[in-house]
Amino acid sequence: MARVILQNISKVYPGNIRAVQCANLEVDDKEFAVLVGPSGCGKSTVLRMIAGLETPTTGTIRIGDRMVNDVAPKNRDIAMVFQSYALYPHMTVYKNMAFGLMLRKYPSDEIDRRVREAAEVLDITELLDRRPRALSGGQRQRVALGRAIVRRPKVFLFDEPLSNLDAKLRVQMRLELSKLHARLQATMIYVTHDQVEAMTMGDRIVVMLDGVIQQVSPPLELYYRPVNRFVAEFIGSPPMNMIEGYLESGEHEFFFVALENKLRLRVPKQLSVLMKGYAGKAVVMGIRPEHLSANKEQREKKGEGFTAVIEIVEPLGSELHVHLNLHGKIVIARFSSEQIPQVQQPFVLDVDTGAACFFDPETQRAIL
Repeated sequence: MARVILQNISKVYPGNIRAVQCANLEVDDKEFAVLVGPSGCGKSTVLRMIAGLETPTTGTIRIGDRMVNDVAPKNRDIAMVFQSYALYPHMTVYKNMAFGLMLRKYPSDEIDRRVREAAEVLDITELLDRRPRALSGGQRQRVALGRAIVRRPKVFLFDEPLSNLDAKLRVQMRLELSKLHARLQATMIYVTHDQVEAMTMGDRIVVMLDGVIQQVSPPLELYYRPVNRFVAEFIGSPPMNMIEGYLESGEHEFFFVALENKLRLRVPKQLSVLMKGYAGKAVVMGIRPEHLSANKEQREKKGEGFTAVIEIVEPLGSELHVHLNLHGKIVIARFSSEQIPQVQQPFVLDVDTGAACFFDPETQRAIL
């Protein structure tokens, strides 16, 4: 296997359409990296440039020790799995998996050994004599994976391979892909628009927006320490609550003030030290739904919580997503299912401001 290194990669289409802008990324050997972002952010274009299906306008791409900008896709020693299974309908599963090796004129015994080993890994041995029309969506996706595995490439590339599957099957295939990565110890680069897929599968996640890489971090670092407001809101479900306000300096402490002085929260001392330069200035506070908790006595403590009116309660089995109206601003809290608040009733929430993120409203960058 091998590292993949992108240096100052850009892709500009006719009409000055900038799909990717000055992307720098290193994917380590045996790493599972996930590119995530909204539609049109450039993630699939990056993958296609690594595969050789698109030519970068500027910059260099290295796979291992070799620069591959001018190397044909078939000679890059990569295998790609697309959103579409693209199986040959007239061939059996066995022949679909073996076809690439047959074109490369591998010995028949070597082809048979590789196909059967891959089928065992993917638990599709009993399907080898079937044709694609006799398979379920999940089984077809496994065959597409098997076709890539038999190649034993340096790098596996996945372009939203689970998008055509139903919700339950997607969860199952996420687990299968994670186990496959652990078993093969392969370098894998995976593209998705689903942040849940990214969080659960990736060793590191690459968040993109408008062709620009915003942050490259392990999942939990991305979740708790986003570098800007976009990453904070994109990663996490429900998304992080954002409240615009300003930082007020008090005697030996700071307060976050918002919603025409109707919201006033004390900023913990460890954060106040880092935010001195923003005293009296506008800031945006981000708070995750799980950091809003029900006040057991339903008594609002000064600087530690607020009262809001419950608008919607979404039961999700083990937890509830509660939408509250805070003086015209909707915030979402995550409760356990043991607490079932009444709709259209005022409710007191405690706020863990120690877990809050603060952002500069002009640059959108994280202050902390």
